[in-house]
Amino acid sequence: MDKKIILKLPDTMVGQILDGLRERMKVWRDTEQFMEEGYTDEEGAFIEECNDASEARWIANYYQKIINSVEKQRDKANMKAKNS
Repeated sequence: MDKKIILKLPDTMVGQILDGLRERMKVWRDTEQFMEEGYTDEEGAFIEECNDASEARWIANYYQKIINSVEKQRDKANMKAKNS
């Protein structure tokens, strides 16, 4: 298992990190669609290099897991601050 790193950041910085992660996930979703269908719904979409749609899907899903983890920790910290 990877070692854990604890970051203490202002809520606005966490929001910016989440925005960036969502954008990267979107690029991989667009790549997945392009690999499967030969086009994307987004005009001017960025397409990443990968072997196939399955790899693009795996990477997009990994970004989603990261986003979920950060959001869960942010929400927990916000609840703790609210109850203090």
